[in-house]
Amino acid sequence: MTLGTSLFQVLNARAFNRLDTKIAGLQEDISRGTEDPRSSADAVRAQRLSVAKEQKDMLDRFEGNLIIAEKRLSLTDDTLGDTIDILQYLRTISVRAADANVTPDERTALVLEVREYREALISQANLRDDTGRPLFGGFMGRGDPFVDTDEGVKYIGDGGKHTLRVSESASVATGVDGNETFMAVPTRSGEIRSMFEIVDDFIFALKNNETLHDNIQTDTSMEMHLTSTQGKSNWSFTLGEGAAAVTINAELVNGQPAPAIAAINKVSSQTGVTAAFSEDGKGMVLSGPSGVNLSALKVDPAKVGELAKVTVDGDTMRMVAPGRTKTGMIDDVTSLSSHIANMRAVVGSQGQSVDRYQALVIDRRVIMDEAISGLQDLDIAEAITKVQSLMTTRSASQSSYVKISQSSLFDYLR
Repeated sequence: MTLGTSLFQVLNARAFNRLDTKIAGLQEDISRGTEDPRSSADAVRAQRLSVAKEQKDMLDRFEGNLIIAEKRLSLTDDTLGDTIDILQYLRTISVRAADANVTPDERTALVLEVREYREALISQANLRDDTGRPLFGGFMGRGDPFVDTDEGVKYIGDGGKHTLRVSESASVATGVDGNETFMAVPTRSGEIRSMFEIVDDFIFALKNNETLHDNIQTDTSMEMHLTSTQGKSNWSFTLGEGAAAVTINAELVNGQPAPAIAAINKVSSQTGVTAAFSEDGKGMVLSGPSGVNLSALKVDPAKVGELAKVTVDGDTMRMVAPGRTKTGMIDDVTSLSSHIANMRAVVGSQGQSVDRYQALVIDRRVIMDEAISGLQDLDIAEAITKVQSLMTTRSASQSSYVKISQSSLFDYLR
């Protein structure tokens, strides 16, 4: 096939351009240290590289979530640790306050100290993480979850539990429920109480020099005036002891004792105790041939401090719920420390889960980085060899082109 001079020049120019493009592309890859990222260069490799990078981005998000969880759990753990320290101080005070030799001035000083610790506990319960969200407020974003009111500390947060996704199918908790932590403390008497109610009862016990009672027994009779409450309230108490004990339950409105008197008289054949209105009509007189044994006085909604005044043989005593005496408060304050320690153990367990997932993410990142490197990194030695080979080919082709293009018909006729 015969080629004209102009066509010959065009074809050679195109070939040289292709060689120059390949050489320039390889030189650019060498300077970058990576393969050509365009799908036109290698569609299969580009697709696999895209998938690998998506996986790496997902692992980066998981790692970020784990860092957030680790910080939040660490702060929660520190907060609960500080709370336990405060409660240990309160227990020391409760043991001191149970000593009959404590003077009124010393008792006043102890009250002031406990009040300061109470404020510190509220502050601990309202602490926030580095994003400004309460540690113990659930999904609450603004405000304090624990609010001090005239009726005691109230929880206005929710039961939400923060979680963060740390793998395709798993999430980790980043804290504990504020209500469960501070408002649902199991006491040794079997009740579930708020930490702040227990501290308020402790303050009440310290403020009152006279002895508080959670059990009163007499061989004759007693007059009892229940503390006035607003609206309906459910009262309960026990008459008798051991196998003969009977629990009395009555719903009272504004503290009027009529339903309680009726409930007592209904079971008088079992207890041997009868009830009647006191002279002022606001209390009740309990009597029985073998005397009266009164204990386990409770009211719902719960009330801090004194629940009743009981008069026996002219002496008036203040009655509180079970375990609310000065000596009984030692057990309740100890229960606080044990409960917070248990909640701290839960946080520790959550932290261990974070550690496990962090190790897993690190391992997966190593595998993914190796996969990306294998798909993306350039074999420099091989690329340089290709460039040298192409440059040699280009040089030889250019020499041949120059030699041929300089030849004429007379050169071939010689």
